[in-house]
Amino acid sequence: MLAHLVHEELWMAALDVHHRGRGVRMLSRGGLGGTLVEQADVLRAALEMAATSFVLCHNHPIGDPKPTDEDVFLTNAVEHAAPLIGIPLAEHVIVTPAGRFSSVFRR
Repeated sequence: MLAHLVHEELWMAALDVHHRGRGVRMLSRGGLGGTLVEQADVLRAALEMAATSFVLCHNHPIGDPKPTDEDVFLTNAVEHAAPLIGIPLAEHVIVTPAGRFSSVFRR
């Protein structure tokens, strides 16, 4: 769904207690070089979707799945804040048009 876009989007998949999907929501839409989102927006969406954990996913239209400094910063901020509201971040995945992907957690 995201891989072939010509602009970046960040999406959340809300998970239930059995790690099944509760729903998905686009959190941010940007340009070719990035998209902006605040950690509060991510956590608010997780609460609104009644998630027990969640996965973030965004695309890199330029084709390089390597996490940027901004990707790492957002992931670290959300990863540390999310347990405070009882909804941990399970994963953050980056996808590309060529089907390549990477995990920001396993950078």
